[in-house]
This record gives sequence, C-alpha cells and structure tokens, in this order.
Amino acid sequence: LAYYCGDRLAMSGGSSGQNFCSSNAGFSGTPLWKLKQQGQIPNHFQQVEEAKELQAKEQREEEEAAATLRVVVDAVSLGRVEYNLVRHLIVKDLRKVAARSKISLPTTGLFENKAPLQLFALFDGQSSAEGAGPMAAECCAKTLLPKLLRNMSAIPQGYENATFLKACLKKAFEDLDKEVLRNQPSIQDGCGGAVALLVGEKLFTAVCGKCELILVEAGQRRGIKQDPCKAVNMGSQQGSWSIPEDQKFLVDNGGMVFPGEGGKLMTSNPQGHTTAVSRSIGDRAWKGSMGGLPGSLKLVRSMPETRYTDVSWADRHVALMLTSAPVSYIPTDQASVTISDFELKPRAASGEIASRAASAPQNGNAQCTTIVVYFVPKDDKVVQEPAAKRAKKEAESVRLRHIVVRHMETSSPFDPVRNVPVNRSPQEAEAMLRQALQELILEAKSIKLPAGKKPGAAAFQPTPKFTSLCKELSECPTAQKGGGMIGDLGWLQPDELKSRFGPAFSEAVKNLNPGQWSDLATSEMGIHIFQRIA
Repeated sequence: LAYYCGDRLAMSGGSSGQNFCSSNAGFSGTPLWKLKQQGQIPNHFQQVEEAKELQAKEQREEEEAAATLRVVVDAVSLGRVEYNLVRHLIVKDLRKVAARSKISLPTTGLFENKAPLQLFALFDGQSSAEGAGPMAAECCAKTLLPKLLRNMSAIPQGYENATFLKACLKKAFEDLDKEVLRNQPSIQDGCGGAVALLVGEKLFTAVCGKCELILVEAGQRRGIKQDPCKAVNMGSQQGSWSIPEDQKFLVDNGGMVFPGEGGKLMTSNPQGHTTAVSRSIGDRAWKGSMGGLPGSLKLVRSMPETRYTDVSWADRHVALMLTSAPVSYIPTDQASVTISDFELKPRAASGEIASRAASAPQNGNAQCTTIVVYFVPKDDKVVQEPAAKRAKKEAESVRLRHIVVRHMETSSPFDPVRNVPVNRSPQEAEAMLRQALQELILEAKSIKLPAGKKPGAAAFQPTPKFTSLCKELSECPTAQKGGGMIGDLGWLQPDELKSRFGPAFSEAVKNLNPGQWSDLATSEMGIHIFQRIA
C-alpha cells in the first residue's frame, strides 16, 4: 500500500528512505482518483477528447466553407501542344498544399476561420520578349507555389489585409524573375503569367505580359430579359508599349518606342532584337545587369498588374478565364457569351474558346490554352444538412442516359454500333460533343413545362433532339435501344460509376440534379455527355 506524504513516497512494510519525483506531490494522503475527480490533476483522457472535438469542429467549419464557396474548373490546350509553351496550375485547396509543405499560414484578418484558399495560374512562353520558348514557363509553374506560400506566411500579424496580399503576389512575380535570371543560367527565354488567388470571397489577381485574366460579370437584368455577360480584363493596364507607364519606364532606361508591323508599337535592345512585349518573367537579354549579359539594358520588367475584387459569388460574378497570349485574338465579349452558354460546364467552355483561337490563321504554330473557373451558386441547404444525410445522398444510385464518342486513344478504339474502327483524335471527339451539347442546351431552354411540372420530371422521356443525336453520334450499344430507353445506362451505384467510368465521371454525376446535362466527361470508353434521369 502506498500513500503520498509531501514529496516523499512511504511504503508500508518496506524502505522509506528514497525520494521520488511525483506528479501528485504536495497532496498528502489523498488518493489519485479523488484528486482527478476534484480537478486538481489534469484529466489527460478528457484533454485528448476535447482536442479531438475541437479538431472535428474545425474540420466541419472548413467543409462548410468549402461547400458554400465552390468552383468548377477545367482547362483545355489546343494547337502545337507538343512545344509545351504553356503551363498551368489548378489548386482547389491551397491550405492542404501549405500543410504538406509544413508552411504555417496566417490565422487572422482575411485568413480567419480558415477561409478557403484556391489558386489558378497560367504561364505562357509565347508572351516572351526574346521569342517563344518553354523553359521559363516550366520553371515558373514549378516554383510559384512555394514562393507564394512563403510570402503569405511572412505577413505580419495584424496586416492580413488586401494591401499585403496584393504585395505577396507582386513579390511572387519578382521572386520568379530572380529565380530564372539568377538561379537558372541555362534559361534564355521568358514568359508571361496570370495568377488568380481566391481567399474566401476575395479575389486577388496578378497579370504580367500578353496572357489574359478575365472576370466575367452577369449582364444587367431588364424585366424578363438579361443583357449579355460583361468581360473585365484584369491585366489591361500593362504588357503593351501603348501603356503610358510602360513607355515611361522604357524611355527612363534608355529605350525608345517605334511602330512595327501592323501598327504595333515595338522597341529594340542593344543586340538589335525587337519586341512588342513590355513586361515578362525571365528574358535575360532585356533585363540589364540582372540578366547577366554584358551591354544589355533593363527595358522590360516583371512587375504584374494586381487587382482586388470582392466576389459576388455566382450572382454578379459568373466566372474567371485565364488564357495564353494567342487566345487574346478572340474578342473577350465572344468568350463571355461562350462561358454563359455553357453554364457550369468548364470543359466545354474552355474547349470551345481554345478551339476557336487555334483555328485562327495567325495561330497556326501557336499553343492556345484556356482555363475556365465557374463560381457555383451557393446552396445553404447543403451546408445545413447533417453529415449523415449528405453521405446517404451521395451513396444513392442514379439513372443516366448518355452519348459517348470514342477516339483512338481509348482502350478499345472500335465502334460497336457501326462495327468499324475509330481513327479520330480526342480533340475531334470533344468537338463533336461540344456541338451536340450546345444543341441540347438550346433545346432545353426552348421547352415550356406544364404548370406545376418540375424540370426533373421532364427527363423521364428523351427529347427529339437527344434521340436524333444519340442515333447519329453515340458509339455505345445503348444507342440501339428503342423508344424511351435510347442511350439509357440504367440505375448505377456510386461504386459502379467509379469502376465502369472512372472517378471523374462519378464526380460529375454527383453535382447533377435530375434533368440536367453534364459537362464533357472522360472514361476508358471515350468522351461522354450525359443527363441525369433520376
């Protein structure tokens, strides 16, 4: 039997001459369980449970914020993609990247309540002063995240505001320029860059060079009609020698502007090279002593145009678009209409815009890349639902009808309906389905439902347009079914969706309501568009 006496442990029937270090020191004669009950000794089990509850609460808050501020995003690159002139980044959860990199981010100000962090970026080697090349763009895409996260982690406490976040983006571009010029001596080319950082509902943008970053705003509603979407160019005050600020920088550093081919304003360096690009990352022949080339002048700078916008999520603000320089030949108003037509379908929208740019005569040797980011309308009901109910919904089976177009890169490039081999490319398959999707969307808008009938109820029977397109295009045996069963895949469980069609297909289905058409989705069979029946 043992009992405590000051800082000495006395043992009945044994030696009492040793001193022991005890966590219970000073509590004479009181049993350990009694001290814990009285709260005089910490209850480690309770502390662990409280820590788990706090962690679970923080995770729920993060999930709720992410569920509220959702985006759907995709990118398409067409043209001379084998040159690898354009690199892009899509990061839907920047906090996870920071955690894996063991970088601590601020916790107050704009970062409080673990505000969701999302990043979309594009670096274009065609927006180079020295001539198109892939190396600077690849270097920037690889090093942007660590440099930006380190800048964000260094924001002083109490200064987690829009001014300091814009400064972080500017500093990131400066760091990228130094990385290319000082640490990568083999890189001679340069690139432009466009970065969009979402901190909760705050949008921070940075654009340098000829690539573009467009914020698409909804048109004004006039009664039952609505004006077309409006495109806001977030980098319009830089990148060209027609900008007074860029002209002044050039003249102050010993350069001059002159008209070039097609009336474009140009400048030249001491080596006799000319350029219409006023800002870029890299391009050591245009960066003076920083570039390390004797006799060069600093005529081009890497400072981006930065902006800050409070996003009216899926209300006033509809989407973001980031493009490589050759896509700028497509008028932004036309691109905005495409984004509006393919509502919440980023694969179709980005593919259509990139396809139009790639088909332009002047872009015969160009790489046309487009990223489209849609702001998904907020659904507070989803956030308020218990986790168990949400999980049950996600586990429910769904019924789908589809059109699939195969291509030569599938596991089985053979059309089982027409019994012929398939020789088309994935890009050609996507173009066929984009056209089909446009026709189905237009048809859906023209259908007038009887009073009291929900849109989902109309999906039980295929429309005339779907029936004709399915017969004409689909390379699945379901296209041979008759009547209302044409294209019908039947009821599918989530696990079956993943195993048969892949995780991307399953994710696309999860976000559809009955009656809605999907974006383009890829599986081992080919490219699909599908409608949720029930």
